[in-house]
Amino acid sequence: MSAPASWIPLRWPSAWTEPALLGLLEGTPFNCLVIEWDPALAPVAAKARAAGLPIMAVGSAASQTAALAAGATRVPVAEGAKLPWKSAEPVVIASDCVWPGIANQGDGEPSGPTANPWIDSNGWFLRLAKARAPEKVVWLLFEPPKAPKVVLLDAYLRAIADAGANGGRWVVSLDADMGARLRRGDAKAQADWKAIAGAVRSFEQRRRWNGLDPVGVVGVVSDFEGPNETSGGELLNLLGRRNLGYRILEKSKVDAASLAGFRALIALDDGPPAPALESTLTAFVRDGGLLLVRSSWSTAGSVPTGLEHPRVDLRRMGKGRLALCKDATPDPFMVARDTHMLLGRAYDVARFFNLSAFLSSVTASRDGDTEVVQITSFAIRFPNDLATAWVPGKYASARLWSLGATGPVAIETVPENGGTSLPLPPVPVYAGVELSRRRG
Repeated sequence: MSAPASWIPLRWPSAWTEPALLGLLEGTPFNCLVIEWDPALAPVAAKARAAGLPIMAVGSAASQTAALAAGATRVPVAEGAKLPWKSAEPVVIASDCVWPGIANQGDGEPSGPTANPWIDSNGWFLRLAKARAPEKVVWLLFEPPKAPKVVLLDAYLRAIADAGANGGRWVVSLDADMGARLRRGDAKAQADWKAIAGAVRSFEQRRRWNGLDPVGVVGVVSDFEGPNETSGGELLNLLGRRNLGYRILEKSKVDAASLAGFRALIALDDGPPAPALESTLTAFVRDGGLLLVRSSWSTAGSVPTGLEHPRVDLRRMGKGRLALCKDATPDPFMVARDTHMLLGRAYDVARFFNLSAFLSSVTASRDGDTEVVQITSFAIRFPNDLATAWVPGKYASARLWSLGATGPVAIETVPENGGTSLPLPPVPVYAGVELSRRRG
């Protein structure tokens, strides 16, 4: 039995052995239990089955075998690189995910190659998953930090938003303290549980957004396999950290038509490109594009620009520019930075003011009538921290969606600098803005 795309999973805590705790699911969107089997959970499983709640088994082979005997369904779980993208399964479940947040926060260790905090996120992986298998729903299997770390409500909401804003679902998992407090009926834990369920419901109400296409004029060309798996994924991660709009191009599918609308391409896969791909990308440069490649790329037909750059040899080719990385193993962090600098800010898909330590996603309908800007904040925000987003183009109306809200609220659209400025209320964890070129 496969997991239907409509299933919304909760990882059932192993300590919740009382069937009465299934009552916590009432009024929540959770309609599927993910369980690592323990014989003590047999009464829970029996009551869940009687109530029509499907049970998905994870864990060791032995625990899954025992769970199957109790009526559970085996779930194919794998690391992202090993997921069956071409299978008929409507749902795939990735196990090698990170807990979304600011890495090393509060432990005195450096958080990245710059003074800015280093953000752990699964957003880049979900974007790659959508490019590879747009018809599938991706579940992310990861747990909150263990004691002595304290997991606050905002951390749960951020984990939900990090997945939901990028079209995936987190298999919501509670830390031991939260599970124990809910088990004994703690009022604060119950309020947090309601907020968690409300956040999940918010994204389920807007699943249609997942059908929108990423906006961006930067294309990343790769097969994301073998020697290119880690470097390609890290490049996507770092482009996202710069809030630089990008789109993924699987190199086996690249042709001239697929490059329409791009201003810059990054093609850093190991080994020489196939002749057809090299010809297509070279034509892109001659037509006015920027192409960033390895130093082994052919320079035939190009001339030096005379501009000095510490990491790339910048050459003119036709109407465009060819940028060859001087380092034999380009650093994804510097590649993301240099691409943004060489391209300039004129092609930014959005700009944000009075926000720090955040990630964004910008998607749009193919007719261009609707655009959605989603912001996930990883910083501590205060009630008076107003923010502003700016997007190119003119929009007649905008609606703001917040986590747990029963519906959207209209926000002002202000024409500014050839685009539209959007004054935002404080963004403690997440905000989604739906823009329309039509009034109302």
